[in-house]
Amino acid sequence: MTGSELASRLDAFLTGLPVQDIAARAAVSTGRDAAGIAQILETFRNEARATLALVEDYLRPELRLLEVGAGLCLFSVFLCREGYQITALEPAMGGYSLFDTLRRLILELHHEVTLPMLTCPAGELHEERHGHFDLVFSNNVVEHIPDWQGALTAMAGVLSPKGFMLHACPNYSVPYEPHYAVPVLRRLPGLSRSLFLPRDADAEIWDSLNFISHRQVRRFAARSGLAVHFERGLIYRALARVQSDPLFRERHQGLIAGTADMLAKTGLLKILQYLPPAMSTPMVFSLRKAEGAA
Repeated sequence: MTGSELASRLDAFLTGLPVQDIAARAAVSTGRDAAGIAQILETFRNEARATLALVEDYLRPELRLLEVGAGLCLFSVFLCREGYQITALEPAMGGYSLFDTLRRLILELHHEVTLPMLTCPAGELHEERHGHFDLVFSNNVVEHIPDWQGALTAMAGVLSPKGFMLHACPNYSVPYEPHYAVPVLRRLPGLSRSLFLPRDADAEIWDSLNFISHRQVRRFAARSGLAVHFERGLIYRALARVQSDPLFRERHQGLIAGTADMLAKTGLLKILQYLPPAMSTPMVFSLRKAEGAA
């Protein structure tokens, strides 16, 4: 199946999701506002499309796949329905009852598929308990893992001999925090929070960030005997997405949306395709065992 065919099938799957019904049922269970829950579901639907764009060139039916930080499991359920050998890892964490409820409702809705689930933290992955995977991937997850180096080490431990992992996350070498669309100085997160985070913002996501950077990933790979590759043109693709994706644009209103509009109008946007990965955010990097490594 081509990437465009799979994207069309994913779009049909996501479009068919009964968002309002799920939101209403989750509101009854959690006491949360149904409209706000529906907005969360819309965000996760959008991120499922972004996750497919991340991995679609590497998907093969014979590969064992592991999605780390599967969230509501929308993307993993879709791949499972399509016949892929996918396992979803989403740690069981206290304080996330809404997300637990939404995940349960989505899995119940698609009861015809049996999606293998892991609820351990990524840092506890182990080949003897969990086996090996040909592709381990995550989208906007690594920046929320406190010990991200330990987690990547554990993920490397469950790779098959020719397997690799693929991760998309912010590069905080660039002074921009995409979850809140505000500036950030990665070495001064506390000061950045005081200066830039709106007073009415929910700081839960901010407090979970590890402010990972391109240089840190390179150093980790060198120490760990892993070969690393960074994709180019990510800042171009992000700003182009601001132009084409209304929900994504809404999350990046202000300076970023204005910059994207200015660059598009002046024809300068495409030049950003050639920006070095170290100067770009987000970053997409792959890791695999280096040639000759044990």
